Amino acid sequence: MAAINIMDIEAVQNLFELVIDPILQLLFALAVFYFIYGVFKFVQDKAAGASDDIKQGANHVLYGTIGIFIMGSVLGIIHLLQNTIGAN
Repeated sequence: MAAINIMDIEAVQNLFELVIDPILQLLFALAVFYFIYGVFKFVQDKAAGASDDIKQGANHVLYGTIGIFIMGSVLGIIHLLQNTIGAN
Protein backbone atom coordinates (compact mmCIF):
# COMPACT_ATOMS: atom_id res chain seq x y z
CA MET A 1 0.00 0.00 0.00
CA ALA A 2 1.39 3.39 -0.97
CA ALA A 3 1.96 6.07 1.65
CA ILE A 4 0.12 9.37 1.46
CA ASN A 5 2.40 12.04 0.10
CA ILE A 6 2.35 15.53 1.62
CA MET A 7 2.07 16.99 -1.89
CA ASP A 8 -1.13 14.97 -2.44
CA ILE A 9 -2.66 16.41 0.74
CA GLU A 10 -1.71 19.94 -0.31
CA ALA A 11 -3.22 19.36 -3.77
CA VAL A 12 -6.50 18.18 -2.23
CA GLN A 13 -6.48 21.15 0.13
CA ASN A 14 -5.92 23.56 -2.77
CA LEU A 15 -8.73 21.89 -4.71
CA PHE A 16 -11.10 22.40 -1.79
CA GLU A 17 -10.04 26.00 -1.18
CA LEU A 18 -10.04 27.15 -4.80
CA VAL A 19 -12.85 25.16 -6.41
CA ILE A 20 -15.17 23.21 -4.15
CA ASP A 21 -15.62 25.65 -1.24
CA PRO A 22 -16.61 28.63 -3.44
CA ILE A 23 -19.09 26.48 -5.37
CA LEU A 24 -20.65 25.15 -2.15
CA GLN A 25 -20.82 28.65 -0.67
CA LEU A 26 -22.57 29.88 -3.81
CA LEU A 27 -25.08 27.03 -3.63
CA PHE A 28 -25.61 27.73 0.08
CA ALA A 29 -26.25 31.41 -0.68
CA LEU A 30 -28.72 30.47 -3.43
CA ALA A 31 -30.59 28.17 -1.02
CA VAL A 32 -30.82 30.97 1.55
CA PHE A 33 -32.00 33.41 -1.14
CA TYR A 34 -34.64 30.91 -2.31
CA PHE A 35 -35.83 30.46 1.28
CA ILE A 36 -36.09 34.22 1.87
CA TYR A 37 -37.87 34.66 -1.48
CA GLY A 38 -40.36 31.99 -0.41
CA VAL A 39 -41.01 33.70 2.91
CA PHE A 40 -41.68 37.04 1.21
CA LYS A 41 -43.89 35.39 -1.41
CA PHE A 42 -45.81 33.49 1.28
CA VAL A 43 -46.42 36.60 3.38
CA GLN A 44 -47.37 38.71 0.36
CA ASP A 45 -49.80 36.11 -0.97
CA LYS A 46 -51.23 35.47 2.51
CA ALA A 47 -52.04 39.19 2.79
CA ALA A 48 -53.61 39.13 -0.68
CA GLY A 49 -55.63 36.00 0.11
CA ALA A 50 -54.48 33.99 -2.93
CA SER A 51 -54.68 30.37 -1.74
CA ASP A 52 -52.88 28.79 -4.72
CA ASP A 53 -49.99 31.22 -4.46
CA ILE A 54 -49.76 30.62 -0.70
CA LYS A 55 -49.01 26.95 -1.43
CA GLN A 56 -46.34 27.98 -3.92
CA GLY A 57 -44.70 30.26 -1.36
CA ALA A 58 -44.85 27.53 1.27
CA ASN A 59 -43.16 25.14 -1.19
CA HIS A 60 -40.37 27.68 -1.75
CA VAL A 61 -39.83 27.88 2.00
CA LEU A 62 -39.80 24.08 2.30
CA TYR A 63 -37.38 23.53 -0.59
CA GLY A 64 -35.17 26.37 0.60
CA THR A 65 -34.99 24.79 4.05
CA ILE A 66 -34.11 21.42 2.54
CA GLY A 67 -31.41 23.06 0.40
CA ILE A 68 -29.92 24.87 3.39
CA PHE A 69 -29.84 21.60 5.35
CA ILE A 70 -28.19 19.71 2.51
CA MET A 71 -25.56 22.40 1.89
CA GLY A 72 -24.80 22.62 5.61
CA SER A 73 -24.44 18.85 5.78
CA VAL A 74 -22.14 18.74 2.76
CA LEU A 75 -19.94 21.50 4.18
CA GLY A 76 -19.79 19.66 7.51
CA ILE A 77 -18.82 16.37 5.84
CA ILE A 78 -16.13 18.07 3.76
CA HIS A 79 -14.62 19.79 6.79
CA LEU A 80 -14.72 16.49 8.69
CA LEU A 81 -12.84 14.79 5.87
CA GLN A 82 -10.32 17.63 5.72
CA ASN A 83 -9.69 17.34 9.46
CA THR A 84 -9.41 13.56 9.21
CA ILE A 85 -6.70 13.63 6.55
CA GLY A 86 -4.99 16.64 8.11
CA ALA A 87 -5.60 19.05 5.24
CA ASN A 88 -6.28 22.19 7.28
